[in-house]
Amino acid sequence: MSVRVPNLFLALVVIGSVSLSHSAEPLTLAAAVDRTLRSNPDLAALPARQREQNARIELAGLRPPLAFDAQIENMLGSGGYRDLDGAETSLSLSQVIELGDQRRKRLAAARGTMDALELAQTVAQLDAVAETTRRYIELASEEQQQILAMEWLAASQRKTNDVERRVKAARDPEVELVRARIDLSRAELGVRVAADRVRIAQRKLAAMWGAMEPDFERIEANLFDLPNIESLQQRTEKIASSADFLLFATEIRQREAEVELAKAEARASITVSAGIRRLEATGDQAFIAGFSMPLSSARYARPRIAEAQARRDGLELERTAALIKARASLFEVAARLKHAVEEAQTLRDDLIPRMETAVKATEYAWQRGRYGYIELSEAQREQLGLRLALITAATNAHLYRIEIERLTGDSP
Repeated sequence: MSVRVPNLFLALVVIGSVSLSHSAEPLTLAAAVDRTLRSNPDLAALPARQREQNARIELAGLRPPLAFDAQIENMLGSGGYRDLDGAETSLSLSQVIELGDQRRKRLAAARGTMDALELAQTVAQLDAVAETTRRYIELASEEQQQILAMEWLAASQRKTNDVERRVKAARDPEVELVRARIDLSRAELGVRVAADRVRIAQRKLAAMWGAMEPDFERIEANLFDLPNIESLQQRTEKIASSADFLLFATEIRQREAEVELAKAEARASITVSAGIRRLEATGDQAFIAGFSMPLSSARYARPRIAEAQARRDGLELERTAALIKARASLFEVAARLKHAVEEAQTLRDDLIPRMETAVKATEYAWQRGRYGYIELSEAQREQLGLRLALITAATNAHLYRIEIERLTGDSP
């Protein structure tokens, strides 16, 4: 069964982000999802499970086989039964006749398992798509932080050069240069750490399609294109029809088929046989026939029926509990999404522009000796902190959006 990727999973596939300069084509989210669905190691095992269940369905549809029975009686005895002189040889065929429409109900139970497997495959595919999208967003976040680290390093280098000139001109004390070089060293370390974090995120993303090493250099995503906030009521209505809860419904139907099969098996099957018997003493032959059936079969079937009913009832209770938890989780995640979007918008549209103005004013005053190095550095760190906060808020908003998509994902 194929899976339709929800549109909102692909909402991040946009052009226009500031990214590191590479010559290779950037990896889009659509391409990452396609690679995952084609080559994810966890999804590769699902077709084998389906082939296994197809074999079980074929087996469930077979009628009980004919049985051949051969018996030799009254042989190797004494007197008239010495050797094979008085032996009686019986050759017969027997057939089990199933009552209660057992074969049809056995097939229904086996086919129900196949339906559950197909839905389980869809759920696994949606999980893989969601995890791929999460890792894609996390990589986009790490790339933005790397860009910020490189910009901070460039600013630290310029500031250190300015301080060196001011110290040489006896405008600033030597200690200011020490502080500037410490900040420069920290900025250099930050760039190295950011580069490592990007490589780790790249490997984690590539692992989703089984690649040992990243087969791309950069991605194409605009982290700051914030997701829209939909009505909570519209989202809540989608939960019950998501693939996860369709899987519950399919498994409940499968358990009902198992109950019906257990009831059918409560009716005893009979075995009929027919054949010929040869009497060596007289050289005569005779036709033989018979049948057999188990006694008290209903009593032995009752525990199996009770077990199947309990499993069905348990699944219904689990579905109800899971639906309550999913709705509660949706409410919580929706609130977090709203807060993250509002925080990112406030940072992007209000706080960061005002902080940039404040930094420029502080740098202007520092150049003219009205502020010291500490005041300038503090203003720049506040600006850096706000930009990092924007990256974090935007990242969280997209991750919360993915979680909502996963909770309310389109049914197959």
